[in-house]
Amino acid sequence: MDRLSQLLWLWMLFFAVNALWALAQAAVASTLGARPVSVVLGYGPTLLSARLGSILWAFRPLALGSAVSFDEPVEGAPAQSRLLQLSPPLHAAVILLPWAVQVAIAMACLGPTEALRQFASGFAVPFEPSLLPGRVERFLALLRDGDLLRAWGLMSAKLAALNLLPLPALAGGTFLLLPWRKGYPVWAGLLGILGLLAAVPWVLYVLYVVIKALV
Repeated sequence: MDRLSQLLWLWMLFFAVNALWALAQAAVASTLGARPVSVVLGYGPTLLSARLGSILWAFRPLALGSAVSFDEPVEGAPAQSRLLQLSPPLHAAVILLPWAVQVAIAMACLGPTEALRQFASGFAVPFEPSLLPGRVERFLALLRDGDLLRAWGLMSAKLAALNLLPLPALAGGTFLLLPWRKGYPVWAGLLGILGLLAAVPWVLYVLYVVIKALV
């Protein structure tokens, strides 16, 4: 498999994992009584958009994440999240169940034991930068060998773990901040800024390692 094909498969896998997360969150929230305002698949400029029912759907080219918005505009007042209409346990389900779906997908691809092992080890990935080049090389080797099912399972397990880390911008942090969901305290905002300052260099390092491995 040439480099362009590897890059294409990498993009497709990232997009698949993020799109399935967004669809799962939209489905869970709608089922529990909080219909999303919009679902955006990807980052960057909007290439396609359409309104289905009362939800605005948009497709963007950078498959590094997706976003499901519940913020409903209120005339003359700040936007209010529809998730606040739910009880805290149901709100928690909207946050956590979509990532449980990703773990279930990993279990289907890798087998339950291997998927749970990969999921558990995923929490340590940001704290083991020296191991990242080897992990990326092994992952790209799966793409070169055409082992796409295992690659999909690994990516699902690792991204589920990363998104459950206790940072305010991630699902894990959002879950821990549920007691303050109607008004985040100042310290949560400061923690979010510190998390962002730590995350940006790490993301840039990941991109560097991936590009270096592909080139």
